[in-house]
Amino acid sequence: MKWLSLLLLVTLTACSGTRALQASKNVPYATLEQTVQIGASKQQVRTALGDSTTIRFDSGNEVWMYTYPTQSGAQGEFVILFGEDGVVKQVRSGEVYQAGK
Repeated sequence: MKWLSLLLLVTLTACSGTRALQASKNVPYATLEQTVQIGASKQQVRTALGDSTTIRFDSGNEVWMYTYPTQSGAQGEFVILFGEDGVVKQVRSGEVYQAGK
């Protein structure tokens, strides 16, 4: 199961630059880091951060995505993986890289 979760996060990382998967809510990184802990429930995260982009999978897993401003002025992305039991299993964060126009 761990390898499946890792594969899911790697796949989402590869796709995160696509328009369909862009996070819709901007939240300070410190708030994200303090609020989202392994084992937190969906309701706890929703209450603290509000709704954002959600991807649901047939397996029952869900991924929620938020953005945050970085010190470099770029946009960061914070991805939360919820298991089928509705609790946080993994998180990933990093800067979003966009191709030049």
